[in-house]
Amino acid sequence: MKIFKLEIKNSITSNNIPNIKNNTINIKKAEKRFIFFSKLELTSILNLYSKQVSKGHWRDYALDSKIDNAIFSIYRHSQDKPMYQIIKNSQKGYRNRPSFYIKKGQEVINKSKSLFIILSNFEKKLSIKKLRNH
Repeated sequence: MKIFKLEIKNSITSNNIPNIKNNTINIKKAEKRFIFFSKLELTSILNLYSKQVSKGHWRDYALDSKIDNAIFSIYRHSQDKPMYQIIKNSQKGYRNRPSFYIKKGQEVINKSKSLFIILSNFEKKLSIKKLRNH
């Protein structure tokens, strides 16, 4: 039988507290530079996604946030390249006026200042394609 002696070390000392505060401030500043989908935007995208999943057209998605854009990628299979990408793009200094794109591969299918216009057009295109296939 082996007996282990564990020592608890205090990793935060009074000298490290200012460094921790500076690190959290730097992280918060970095997060402010990233673009994210708002709750309303993400809800409308996920509503469209759930309709297409129930029809069997889409199977997986991924979210990505970068400094100038947020990307919602849609996949037919998990290991493929994305079928479509819904991109929210906002340049530095113009965070309140984003533009939205839908890309298929490298081609931009639709572009607008409003996500809801893009999604409605996107939904119409998908229903037209379905009618042509059957």
